[in-house]
Amino acid sequence: MLGKLIKHELRATAATMLPILGVMLLMSVLTNVGARVMDGRQLPAALEVVFVLVIILFFVGLVAIGFVTVYMMVRRFRDNLLRDEGYIMHTLPVSVHAQIWSKVLVSALWYAVTGVTVVLSVLLVAFDVETVKILGDFFGELFRAIVREDYLGEILLEVLLLMILASVVLSLSLDAALSVGHSFAKRKMLLSELTFVGLLILGSVFTFTLDGMVPSLPDARFISDWRLICAEQAGILIAEGAFCYCVTAFFLRRRLNLE
Repeated sequence: MLGKLIKHELRATAATMLPILGVMLLMSVLTNVGARVMDGRQLPAALEVVFVLVIILFFVGLVAIGFVTVYMMVRRFRDNLLRDEGYIMHTLPVSVHAQIWSKVLVSALWYAVTGVTVVLSVLLVAFDVETVKILGDFFGELFRAIVREDYLGEILLEVLLLMILASVVLSLSLDAALSVGHSFAKRKMLLSELTFVGLLILGSVFTFTLDGMVPSLPDARFISDWRLICAEQAGILIAEGAFCYCVTAFFLRRRLNLE
């Protein structure tokens, strides 16, 4: 049943996310074209204003797209489980855990897709023959370095796994804050925001406390230190995610207050 829920979530979120990401890629292409057309050329004032606006909008979008993605995922969780749609969703023959995981996994996927879109947008803006050559040389050298030094591949894989884990924990934190805030009768979003801030503070205190408990390894090799750092960060993220998951599940099962 989890697979069906994920499929449903992907369809529902893709209807809004794909156009947003598509516009971002289109803006990057137009920005590239506009920069090249204006480079050393005298253009009509109206056309120059259009190109300048396109470039400005691209950079504004580049900064805002991450926040837009987070907002869309938050709105989806709220509207689907905590508002009118919740009357239908909570009567389905599926567990609360399946409901939560479908939202979390799809949100993490869209966070990853947004990150890839940002990278592609930057590459499209800078796209030319020389850039392609530089990127080809860079990735070629990177591949040779990974083959030559095994630990580089390990580091890249661990960083990727930590980023995926962090996106899952972000989604769980937002869902927990919404679940707590919407258990009240009034000021639901305000209380959700305050809960999220409280979770951030609690997470920072937990991280600071754990950092003080983990001994440093001044004489160890770099890779040993790196493994310790990754293990510590993964442990922190897993603990925070587990806490937020338990909070979300508890409030959805015991303190549900649909609008």
